[in-house]
Amino acid sequence: MSGVHSRIGPVACFGEVLLRFSAADGVTLRDAARMDVHVGGAEANVAVALANLGCGTRMISTLPDNPMGALAVKALRCEGVDCASLAIGEGRMGSYFLSPAGGPRSGAVLYDRAGSAFALASPRDEAVLEGASHLHISGISLAVSEAASSAVRALARAAKDKGITLSFDGNYRSSLWTASKREPRGEIAEIVGLTDLFFGNHMDISLLLGQTFSSDGGERRREAALALLDAFPDLAAIASTARQVEDGHTHRITARIDTRQAAAESHERVLPGIVDRIGTGDAFAAGVLASWLKEPDDLQQAVEGGAALAALKHYEPGDFCRASEAEWRQARKGVDDVMR
Repeated sequence: MSGVHSRIGPVACFGEVLLRFSAADGVTLRDAARMDVHVGGAEANVAVALANLGCGTRMISTLPDNPMGALAVKALRCEGVDCASLAIGEGRMGSYFLSPAGGPRSGAVLYDRAGSAFALASPRDEAVLEGASHLHISGISLAVSEAASSAVRALARAAKDKGITLSFDGNYRSSLWTASKREPRGEIAEIVGLTDLFFGNHMDISLLLGQTFSSDGGERRREAALALLDAFPDLAAIASTARQVEDGHTHRITARIDTRQAAAESHERVLPGIVDRIGTGDAFAAGVLASWLKEPDDLQQAVEGGAALAALKHYEPGDFCRASEAEWRQARKGVDDVMR
């Protein structure tokens, strides 16, 4: 792609590529007669969103040698993601099942990732980082299995040794950590200690630091951010979102970025008629990165970019956000009349 963001990257994203099986709106998994299939996964979602904004991206993962793995590769290639670092390994395709939210009923996710090719894979050679300017990873990959966690932590250390900047989305998933019977704090802390930009809110920080924060709203998020920045001196910035859920299809979101010296907060976005909220946090991460990697000191631009891309993703089915750079820029300005 030839957008202005082609000057960034490539951004390498390391994590599990998944298949998502979704029941239709208004139908739970218990009652589903058929399901829609989408390719996704936290890090893959970031890679796709950045690619559609014109940024070079590289997906690093391990997939099975079967039609499910081929479907995932095809989907990523169609979005412009470099798939040369996708390896083939023993194991199955990781997946998850979704009951969409509706009215007063919350959405529900059921993971099916045990024994996947990614969960069983050995650490990757650091050559997969060759030429990359940035590495993005997620706490989900730490939780999947001990082998996956070891691979993620090894690649993060290699990135740091090479002078590659690193972003880490906490993405705490209690069900995955419980299933793997491991304590998350030490592994998460190791990654945060290597991270330049952390994505997570006061609850993620409370889990990591083992402390609570007494303030409310933006003040609590600032208090938590400063505590994390104090605990991890190499960490440069923390980006987070706050969501108010009115019902399954109407949410309000705001976003902010905190550094030691400054903070920036987006305006509130009211999102009625939501189509699909899965992947919106990954779209936020991509929107922040697309701005922050170019201008790390322009916090307002980064936070508005993240909030705008997250808002766009709420109206696109599936895990991927395919908004173009032009659509992203328009969303940052606000809703306009039909362009003719």
